[in-house]
Amino acid sequence: MTAINTEAFERDLRNRVHGEISFDEVTRGIYSTDASIYRIQPVAVVAPRDESDVRLAVQTAIEHGVSILPRGGGTSLAGQAVGASMVLDFSRHMNRILQINVEERWARVQPGVVRDELNAVLAKDGLHFAPDPATSDRSNFGGMIANNSSGTRSIIYGKTVDHVLETRVLLTDGEVLDLRALDAEEYALRARASTREGAILRRMREIIEDNREEIEKRYPKIMRRVMGYNLDELTRSSQWNLAKLITGSEGTLATILDAKVNLEPLPGASSICIVHFQDLMEAIRAVVSILPHGPSAVEIMDGSVLQMAREQLSIAPLIDFLEGEPAAILMVEFYGDVQDQAKEKCDALVADLKGRGMGYAYPMRHDAAGKARVLSVRKNGLGLMLGMKGDRRPIPFIEDAAVPVEVLAEYVGKVLDFCRSLEVPVSLYAHASVGLIHIRPRLDLRNRQDIDLMKRISRQAFEFVRSYGGSWSGEHGDGLVRSPYMEDFYGPAIYAAFKEVKKLFDPAGLMNPGKILDAGPMDQNLRYGPDYHAARLPTFYHYRNEGSFAEAVELCTGVGAAAKP
Repeated sequence: MTAINTEAFERDLRNRVHGEISFDEVTRGIYSTDASIYRIQPVAVVAPRDESDVRLAVQTAIEHGVSILPRGGGTSLAGQAVGASMVLDFSRHMNRILQINVEERWARVQPGVVRDELNAVLAKDGLHFAPDPATSDRSNFGGMIANNSSGTRSIIYGKTVDHVLETRVLLTDGEVLDLRALDAEEYALRARASTREGAILRRMREIIEDNREEIEKRYPKIMRRVMGYNLDELTRSSQWNLAKLITGSEGTLATILDAKVNLEPLPGASSICIVHFQDLMEAIRAVVSILPHGPSAVEIMDGSVLQMAREQLSIAPLIDFLEGEPAAILMVEFYGDVQDQAKEKCDALVADLKGRGMGYAYPMRHDAAGKARVLSVRKNGLGLMLGMKGDRRPIPFIEDAAVPVEVLAEYVGKVLDFCRSLEVPVSLYAHASVGLIHIRPRLDLRNRQDIDLMKRISRQAFEFVRSYGGSWSGEHGDGLVRSPYMEDFYGPAIYAAFKEVKKLFDPAGLMNPGKILDAGPMDQNLRYGPDYHAARLPTFYHYRNEGSFAEAVELCTGVGAAAKP
């Protein structure tokens, strides 16, 4: 890679771009991390004010050989949002809702719009954008699309890719593409054009047809799959929509300028049943019996996370639904047109579980305040785990694997047994309904032995996932932590097809390099590694709960959800 003339790059950016431009150490330090275990300092940070700024910033970066990393809220758990690149932060200025069509149920948004802020506007019309990641109060649409996010209710709403209708994207050569669904006739017509779009459409058709059999064979047959590029979206439909290809591409193909997204009606009513279990594996096995009842969500939290909830002053008042000391709970939510209908579904579930001898307590919440408390505890699950004391912390690296629900208990059991054999404790939570439980082994990545354990656990869990026909990434994406497995998972033919797609959209290879393709080892660029040593600074406050000021700082992971002591 050619050395960057930082002084000339900064000069040209400042002469062309009106938004904020930062080259200082503090700002670049802030953007050097996301919510993952990685840290890479960017070359510069640009907050564009409008599309003109985006075009000029990208053009300037290309001229200087600087890679480009579009970024939103920075809550990425796999390291997608860090790199030695020019970061484009859309959250500051390009955060406008451009259009809402209530009758046709769609909205057009800029990439910096926060998911919950759009839904607050839509609520008066009884609509919402349905995918609901735990970080929905800070997740930007550009990031949700790039990551193909989902959330607690994906069992009925699917993933972001199922709700993206159109995207306007900027390529590194300055071309803007309007990507939407095209029927066979219109696609063929556009593909014949001697334009950049025509060339992309022609080559994409060839890539899909040349690899159709391998795509159908290799792609996991489960809904929760966000690995690699969504080539399977183009084999399953007569209408080809390359906006579906941009979704989940992690900023490696193009920069999203705006998007048109589908909206869903808000449910008329909902109820929640919190099923208590004395054994973790019993809770996981119960999911198969719960699904025929038609829940909108089934979320699991294990005993270690629940214990932390009891100990946190800000969370403890919310957990009035706990009875005894369960090894795990399943939060089962039902929708209904009216409240009585949702309540009846809860009642039917409880009767069924009791008849099967599953669970020991089944409190329900039908009122708005009670349901809000339950959902708040679930959304705080990650923050609670991140507040664990001690050198070993729950680390995200195998947490995003998804397998068929029928084998979920068997898969989780094998992973827990393997971690137990290595004397590595584990915490877990999340989306049992769709075969995706976030398993987080507790490790100290400042310790070389634990880094080696991380790699061993990762490889073994990957082999388990592959043997069960699952997906190595179910919602958190590939990033730096899972991209190294891409060719091993999909095989050389699909991996070569991915490279063709990348070259087609990004010939210079300057869009968020090292993600999805050509990734380094998963233990490179760790935020904490064996060479990390915290500065011991004198402080007036004693930090007795955390142990020291340095340990208090290390509790911050960047996800923006750490529970308060």
